[in-house]
Amino acid sequence: MHVEFKIEGRYHVPEGTSLIEGVANQFRLPTGQIISVYPVIEMARSADSDDHRDLNWSECVALGISLDLYDRQSELEPDG
Repeated sequence: MHVEFKIEGRYHVPEGTSLIEGVANQFRLPTGQIISVYPVIEMARSADSDDHRDLNWSECVALGISLDLYDRQSELEPDG
């Protein structure tokens, strides 16, 4: 079985953030740190519990879950 999904959105970054040339979807903050948006698989004990957390890759594999991304695109744009 599989789940089809689509995620769109935006996030704000500090002035001076730059696109890393030749690397898709990664940006360098003014501090030199690298950021990227990547979908994650989240898990909780039940629908009404407050223990949501992101699973790491090895946890997903152990549960028989894999994340296939068909396309991921992001651009750096000025606010306005």
